[in-house]
Amino acid sequence: MLVELITEIDNNTFDIIYDANSASIIENTGYNDKENLRRTFTNEQDNFYLFSFTSNDEVVGYVQGFGDSTTIAVYNSVTKNTGVFVEAVTNSATLLKSLGFTHLQVACTNSTPMHNWTKASCNRTDLFQYESELVQETCILVRLLIL
Repeated sequence: MLVELITEIDNNTFDIIYDANSASIIENTGYNDKENLRRTFTNEQDNFYLFSFTSNDEVVGYVQGFGDSTTIAVYNSVTKNTGVFVEAVTNSATLLKSLGFTHLQVACTNSTPMHNWTKASCNRTDLFQYESELVQETCILVRLLIL
């Protein structure tokens, strides 16, 4: 799975991804309005990061977040199926480290599959180490050390 830093999403691709996996996306993000979720993938701040996941020359996911000197905080994602993150985890860790990040923080809805998977160090304890959780009003921030 190719993981790349990009500058913008393709709206048609976003629609295809969202429509293919909307139930899981709604469960994991809490967004049941596709247009509201789409708006979170556009930001002019200098610390805004946007990533794409590509498999067999097809974009199958987007992730957005905000970074500081050592931590990338991921808030929203859309993937074509629930296996995209599993396939992308190795290359994601490599890319995040190459960008200078030592920690990944993921905003999760409590007790969802994404929350449980992230809390389990993405089932890759050779790449990530669970550190903590911070309960927010609308989500739980799971903090991982990138190994």
